[in-house]
Amino acid sequence: MKPLVIFELANNHMGKISHAKTIIKRYYNLSKKFRNKIDFAIKFQYRDSETFIHSKYLNSDDKQILRFKSTFFTRNQWKEIINFSKKKFKLICTPFDEISVKNVVKDKFDFLKIASCSATDWPLVEYIAKNCKNKKIICSLGGLHENEISNVISFFSKKILNIRFLYCVAKYPTEMKDLNLLYFKKLRERYGECISGISLHEVPEGYLSGAIGLSLGATIFEKHIGVEKGKNIKLNKYSADEKQTEKWLTYLEKSIDLLGSVFDREKNVLDEKTQISKFKRGIYVKKDNEIKANSNFTIDNLSFQFPALKNQLTANEFSKFSDFKSKVNLKSGNEILRKQIVIKNTRSQISIIRHKIREIVKKSNVVVPKNSRLEISHHYGLKNFYKHGLSMITIVNQDYCKKYLILIHNQSHPAQYHKIKQETFVVIFGKIYFKTIHKKKIYEKIMLPGDISTIPKGVIHEFKAISKNGAVIEEISSNHKKTDSYYLDNKITNNKNRKSIISFY
Repeated sequence: MKPLVIFELANNHMGKISHAKTIIKRYYNLSKKFRNKIDFAIKFQYRDSETFIHSKYLNSDDKQILRFKSTFFTRNQWKEIINFSKKKFKLICTPFDEISVKNVVKDKFDFLKIASCSATDWPLVEYIAKNCKNKKIICSLGGLHENEISNVISFFSKKILNIRFLYCVAKYPTEMKDLNLLYFKKLRERYGECISGISLHEVPEGYLSGAIGLSLGATIFEKHIGVEKGKNIKLNKYSADEKQTEKWLTYLEKSIDLLGSVFDREKNVLDEKTQISKFKRGIYVKKDNEIKANSNFTIDNLSFQFPALKNQLTANEFSKFSDFKSKVNLKSGNEILRKQIVIKNTRSQISIIRHKIREIVKKSNVVVPKNSRLEISHHYGLKNFYKHGLSMITIVNQDYCKKYLILIHNQSHPAQYHKIKQETFVVIFGKIYFKTIHKKKIYEKIMLPGDISTIPKGVIHEFKAISKNGAVIEEISSNHKKTDSYYLDNKITNNKNRKSIISFY
């Protein structure tokens, strides 16, 4: 998806239709060279000319009141501007009062934008939530403390599904040292992708804000723009002219190229492998060694040296997770070719299992701590893992213990019991068939998310994931000892290689 740049016209049209059209036309022409990689919108502001300003202050010399009065357009004038713009840009409008909200809906703007000053204007936002349920909405969060931001996001998330929020710095203008773009990152980490962009009001010479914002995950950018004309029409300190905007867009475009995509990175790997293969070490039979046909060999029989010839086994392929067996006699000092050996690699199977477990965890929304290890139990060997097995992440194991138990669809964990540990299972994702045996009595039940079952020590228990997307169980127990798991099937007990451990991330 292309990033969206919103050109904020604000009141820079100076109340003149001709000047508004000049700005729109010029910035449309400017945007053409960037449209392959960037989407563009133009944003207007609606204030009802008859009711927005209190009658008592209509003749005030307040700077903002004078500014608003001098830049009001009639409804017919707005229609002319909208018709002029709609084939050039996506259209966005910020209403500052309830009548203007009605007009935004009536005029069929692509987006309704809520200004920072209105984000906690509860009469207005209540009105928007009630009357714009099907409208795409963007809301700025300038000037709000964390608890206010939380209140705004909570309010809208319950009422409007299609809403995006912008980290906003409501200082006019904002010096570069005051942008604090890391706060955007903090908001995104807390609230997720609904925090979609930035509106910064930076000084026009702040050319890097878009590029840096994009690298932090922003996809919507609001930029105040305008055109100076003669002595009477000058830009304010936070509106950029065409040359400044072009330079800002150029940096944004370059950052799009630099960031690329995950998909394109994957495409590059094959080329990268070809390049780095030229620098790998090959595997040779060590001098004064000879490897006979149909025999296993280890690192003691080998040397790792440059160069690696075509089709030669490389040092990168030698791993403790692999078993190497020769098909033919391998002589001292000779290179070892792949066709001369058989490799049995368990690492790739473990990696595939890890990927599947990650997918289940992702769907479950379970948060797995950093540096976690994934313990994979393949009770009857890896080839039978998808039928009988379990994957486990130990969160803490002290006097108390907490684990996540993860099962793939139709995977069962065989019957076992503990002599020391008492545990409680809480299903947090998926559906579980759960069976216990106590004093020769069998108890069976289906457990759903939120269901709890406590298993006293000595009680035999087994379980199976019967939901399509697998299942996750939270296990809370007393301290777990490796020697305190007793399986009813001696084949499992006698299998000394029934566990593999790998990093989760």
